[in-house]
Amino acid sequence: MEVKTKYVSVVLLSALVVAFESVAIEGALNIEDLNVFLVTAIPSIVGGLILMTVKPSGTVSFTRGLGRKGWFWMLVLSLLVAIGVLLWFDAVGRIGAGKEALLGGGSSEVLFVVILSAIFLSERLSKLEAVGGLMIIVGVFLVLTNTDDMSLSLGFGEVEAMVSSFFLGCSIVLTTAMLKEHDLTPLSGMELFLSGVIVLSVGVSSGFIAWPGMNGWLILVLLGLFPAVGLLTYNAGLPKIGASLTSVLFALNGILTVGAQLLVLLFFPKANFMPPENLVLAVMGGAVAFIGVYLLNMNPGARSPSLATTNQSAEGEI
Repeated sequence: MEVKTKYVSVVLLSALVVAFESVAIEGALNIEDLNVFLVTAIPSIVGGLILMTVKPSGTVSFTRGLGRKGWFWMLVLSLLVAIGVLLWFDAVGRIGAGKEALLGGGSSEVLFVVILSAIFLSERLSKLEAVGGLMIIVGVFLVLTNTDDMSLSLGFGEVEAMVSSFFLGCSIVLTTAMLKEHDLTPLSGMELFLSGVIVLSVGVSSGFIAWPGMNGWLILVLLGLFPAVGLLTYNAGLPKIGASLTSVLFALNGILTVGAQLLVLLFFPKANFMPPENLVLAVMGGAVAFIGVYLLNMNPGARSPSLATTNQSAEGEI
């Protein structure tokens, strides 16, 4: 299989995994009434431990080889992820997984990644790609539109979804840079583990955490499988096909999440889920945004010259 085709498939798998993760998080927050700090922290810690123990020798080599500068950027990366994921999950609890995904990973996150990649990774935009960026903004407005009075339903949850996308976009660009020097699996594992520890520390020290019962702990541990697979498959695409193309492919996550929500509601109509208020308009906005992110990657090779010299550390990891 051609390398590009292989990693395109891997990133699409990531989008599917994260779609079901968002729906599972919505269920954990609403059905089991789990605390958002715990839902953010524990699965990340579990997922990180899974990845770090897949190849212990690689994890040891990774931690020893980071150095003072490497540890600084590792902590910065983990902090960005911690803030981004905490806001992402809190937004899911407020506006539902489908709407959050359409506003976040399905649109605005891609725009942030492409802009930041142009600044820090020398991935330049053409005029056609600029039109794509404009279409993403139009798609976001469609998702936000309240058809009752044609106003924008821009509440705290919607703002959280887009701010989360900015922090996660920053983390994606930083991860892309770090993968030029470090191996995929231990870096992804450490990223998850440290981000979870950061969120858990803040939650415990601030008194925001309410500890669950046995069923809640079981759900939290099982949720750890999603970030382990989702982050590993997403990060695998970064050094191979570039941050921009990876985020473009991941933009399908928005529509996939809405589909996952509807699938669950089909079998469990009484599930306490919140699909977008106007499903047709929301999906239309997601489709417009996806066309926009496609235009943003019409000619990735022309603006990603550095990919030819990217470190091959991720080869063979997936």
